[in-house]
Amino acid sequence: MAQVIDMSQFTFNVEQIRSVSELLFDEVVNSPEINRLLTFYPGIVFKKEIGFIGKGGLVGVAGQGCDPEPQDWQINTRKVTWEPADWEILLHMCYKDLETSAAVYSLETGIRRPDFTESDYMNIVLRVLREAVKEFMVRLFWFSDTDAANVSGSGEIKNGVDVKYFNIIDGLFKQMMEQVTANASQRVTITENAGASYAAQALDPANVQDYLSQLVYAADLVVRSKQDAKIFCTQSVYDAYKQSLTGTALETMYRNMVDGQNALRFDGYELVAVPMWDEIIRSYFDNGTKWVNPHRAVFTTRDFLAAGVDAEDSFEDMRIWYDQNDRKVKVEMMGLADAKLLDPAKFSIAI
Repeated sequence: MAQVIDMSQFTFNVEQIRSVSELLFDEVVNSPEINRLLTFYPGIVFKKEIGFIGKGGLVGVAGQGCDPEPQDWQINTRKVTWEPADWEILLHMCYKDLETSAAVYSLETGIRRPDFTESDYMNIVLRVLREAVKEFMVRLFWFSDTDAANVSGSGEIKNGVDVKYFNIIDGLFKQMMEQVTANASQRVTITENAGASYAAQALDPANVQDYLSQLVYAADLVVRSKQDAKIFCTQSVYDAYKQSLTGTALETMYRNMVDGQNALRFDGYELVAVPMWDEIIRSYFDNGTKWVNPHRAVFTTRDFLAAGVDAEDSFEDMRIWYDQNDRKVKVEMMGLADAKLLDPAKFSIAI
């Protein structure tokens, strides 16, 4: 069993370190605020339908005089059916794997030696695991595909990466691509994505404003009229747009946020960079020559992007225990989840 933290990368002596808590590790790229991207629906534990009431049909005709004929009028309705799937995280760790590294100083003595649940080593594991769970949520709700396959199997997942981490449900990007296949007016093509190499996929800042303009004006009028409508995008799109503004009055493109941070805007709509999209694409959607659509932008509101979960805290509820039978420390998380476009017409995507 391999160590959860590769301690072979570090060399210490007893004088240099007495606790694994003194280790310095690379900063984890902060995931975006999940709640800014999605609307969560708790209590989704079975195949459940949500009904929506839409607009009514036409009313009002010329006066008919005597014996008027009633008008046929109906209210349009539609439904979304949740299909939640099981997910789980299960880790087993053995104290013997820590004995040949600096982590040995985190172990207790005697009968308590195998149990390192309260150790500095475990604190590091849990701190990094929390970040991994955030990435899992982004990957699950946005990038999942029940038909996921490796490049060698005519799929998009990098060879050597186990597709079991990508095929739990059909995520929002897959649903969006299916929707724009049926309705091409909701899609804006980013030509650089089709580049034959990593270098050829570099996003030209000179093109970005045109892409964003098409994205906004391709959207449903309902989306454009909403005050909370935003452009969610890869960091690559955000950076290229910012570069395209060189020499202009940047302050006119910013809005001062409540927390004092500045937000870049296009045509009045805030751009929300999601750097974890970039990280996931470049790490896993790679055929060895190019990435799969490394530049993406979605114009909508979080009201139409739904994440169904069995419980609000399922991605936070973590069980940690020491199993005396096999002398291992174990970590477990599990739940049910699904992703849905609540109204497939209420978004536009540049990809």
